[in-house]
Amino acid sequence: MTHTMASPVPLVPLRTKMLRAAGWLLGGNISSQALRLLSNLILTRLLVPEAFGLVAAVNTLYFALVMFSDLGVWQSVVKSERGTQARFLGTAWAVQLARGVLLCGVVLLIAVGFQWAGAQGFFAQGTVYADPRLAPMVAVFAVCALLQGLESMKLALAQRELQVAYLSRLEVASQIIATTVTLGLAWLTHSVWSLVVGTLAAAAARTVLSHIYLPGSNARPCWDRSCAKEIIGFGKWIFLSSIIGFLAAHGEKLILGATLTTASFGIFSIASTLMLAIMGVYGALNAHIIFSALSESLRVSEKASVQVYGRVQQLADIFLGVMAGGIFMSGHWAVQLFYDSRYQEAGWMFQWLGLSLLAVRHQVVEQLMFAKGSPQWVTASNLLRAVSLGLLVPAAYAWGGEKAAIAAVVASQFVSWPVALWFKSRHGLLTWASERVWLPALCLGMLAGWALNLSILFFMH
Repeated sequence: MTHTMASPVPLVPLRTKMLRAAGWLLGGNISSQALRLLSNLILTRLLVPEAFGLVAAVNTLYFALVMFSDLGVWQSVVKSERGTQARFLGTAWAVQLARGVLLCGVVLLIAVGFQWAGAQGFFAQGTVYADPRLAPMVAVFAVCALLQGLESMKLALAQRELQVAYLSRLEVASQIIATTVTLGLAWLTHSVWSLVVGTLAAAAARTVLSHIYLPGSNARPCWDRSCAKEIIGFGKWIFLSSIIGFLAAHGEKLILGATLTTASFGIFSIASTLMLAIMGVYGALNAHIIFSALSESLRVSEKASVQVYGRVQQLADIFLGVMAGGIFMSGHWAVQLFYDSRYQEAGWMFQWLGLSLLAVRHQVVEQLMFAKGSPQWVTASNLLRAVSLGLLVPAAYAWGGEKAAIAAVVASQFVSWPVALWFKSRHGLLTWASERVWLPALCLGMLAGWALNLSILFFMH
């Protein structure tokens, strides 16, 4: 794929590209999340809660390793002025391939470590980590690491150019393949392994489709010293931020996996899955559109980036505020109406976790931090959240059990707000216009949730 330098892109075409991309991304992500939720509802009737606890633990551990080895290759392609050059793309793919091979080896070593630690009795009996099935399931995920390393750089280029239609179709197709494989195996075997094989099917489909479906020619692995220096130089902050970012966003799963029973952790994973249906939409917009749009606006001018940021922040605040308030007031109905009696405890967990949606409103400004080449600010934000989780969740669990621990999880997500506010203040982004929307949106969501409660109770009686 070639790219010719031209005059700066005006703000109106960027806005049009953002809206078109957002439409495709929302449609594709909502379809993908709907498939995932439908699959989850069916699987809860085919599998026991322990199965979801095991797979949630494996996914969390694997995702931790992925984040711990993140070098920001895609972000480098999106951000760099040389991001469309063949040498840059080839070097980026070489870095990604090397990371995939290394990650595969680390996953296998961790699987062996779990097997040994379990045999030595290091984990409390009945917890997820003590389950003998955990180690072989972790080992299988080494294949996912190799598949991710083989993904085409055309994925990063599509994100750079906001070609979200292609990305959305690819994601939905991968999800359909995964859902078909998972449900088919679960119906035939009623085994937890159906969830693992479905994950592998999704990774394989995504990798193959990235090469044969996306437009453009595939990059050939190569090594250019100056390109590698740029990628790794930017990636060192991404690497540190990703490690801390994972602990900030998912550290509670590592902690609760060592304290809750496998069944209880499985119920918590159901509440987390419901949250993922909401966060997946916002996260996809944040990663694929907001970062790309802010990066492109910065290539136009500083003033353009401020305008784009202000508009995007207001839209994010409306969505997150309304959803947080609504889920907190009425989220338990999603569990009571669609899940059987074994999973009802996930209802109150989902309600409390819903409040954490409001906490992530500053992920918009974090994308601007990345686009400005200042990822150290994101690292500081994530560090505050990670330390807070590590201190508050175990203490809260020891003091008040599961409910106190969930409350601590939510509270920990708000501790990084001062960093975001300080960054916005330094860059002239802390204005009444950027902060006036989230509180009214939260109140509106709570009012809507309260009305939904009354409506459901009225019709049920």
